[in-house]
Amino acid sequence: MFRETKNGKCLIETRYTASVHKMRSRIASFIRRNRWAPSVTCECLMAAFVISVWIAPNRAIVIFAGVGFAAACLFWGYSYHALKAANFSSLDHLHRRQYAETWDTLASSPEEARAAVCGASDERNLRLSAHRAVNNIAELVGIEADDRVLEIGCGVGRIGLELAPRCQQWTGADISKNMLAYAAHRLSQLGNIHLVHLQAANLDAFLDSSFDLVYLTNMFDHLDQLDRYKYILDAFRVLRPSGRLYVDNTDLESDDGWTSFANGVATMHDFERPPFQPMPATESELKAYAKRAGFLEIKAHHRSPLVILTATKSQLST
Repeated sequence: MFRETKNGKCLIETRYTASVHKMRSRIASFIRRNRWAPSVTCECLMAAFVISVWIAPNRAIVIFAGVGFAAACLFWGYSYHALKAANFSSLDHLHRRQYAETWDTLASSPEEARAAVCGASDERNLRLSAHRAVNNIAELVGIEADDRVLEIGCGVGRIGLELAPRCQQWTGADISKNMLAYAAHRLSQLGNIHLVHLQAANLDAFLDSSFDLVYLTNMFDHLDQLDRYKYILDAFRVLRPSGRLYVDNTDLESDDGWTSFANGVATMHDFERPPFQPMPATESELKAYAKRAGFLEIKAHHRSPLVILTATKSQLST
């Protein structure tokens, strides 16, 4: 029986599409967990094809073996794309809060580390991808020559390379040792940088009132909500009086942000939800964190697909 939904599509079609997505996701998940399967399958079917031609030159048998070999080639091709889409990283066994394991896996080589932070593996596109974030930070909270700046989740130093020359000292903190190793290489020519490995999702490594500016860009999306608030609390502690905070996140209320979120709903399932899957936020959520942490001058700026939070620590804070 065909019954139309509100958007005019037949219910049976919607169910069929969902079933196809589910099947494809399960196949991709299996391949990423069992990387040996494509090569072993191909080799076995190739051997069967050769043997059938060699010892039993029967047309029906040869045709059957040939069809099997062709199917194996198609399976191999699908496997390649499934692994490529997963950044050649098997992450199905990790939970969302296993941040270090997740990002160390995604940053198993310099090329994969660059791709994980900007979607492109070459240095040129990595540099280009930083421009928007750098401009937003400079415009909305400012970068002063005597600032001591902290970036939480600095990755490979994508933003740090551009901002460090503008301030007195730039500190990059990350929970991934691999990311920090590549950041050290990229930033080696700068004399005012300091890289810190975070042992957990907090800023316990830093003293109170140590920085004039704390920022997080392209990082909040990947955090559990409790850890989001914990980082805002810690940012308040390590900021000096009148210190500034900058946080950006995919905006759930923007058209682009909602589209990304809806695509995730359509394609991801409980058995396969990558721990790095971006999770959007709203203006109200970010403002609530800043307000409860004690910040003043709390503002939200909508620059699709981002919602950007800026806030200031009181001059009287200690």
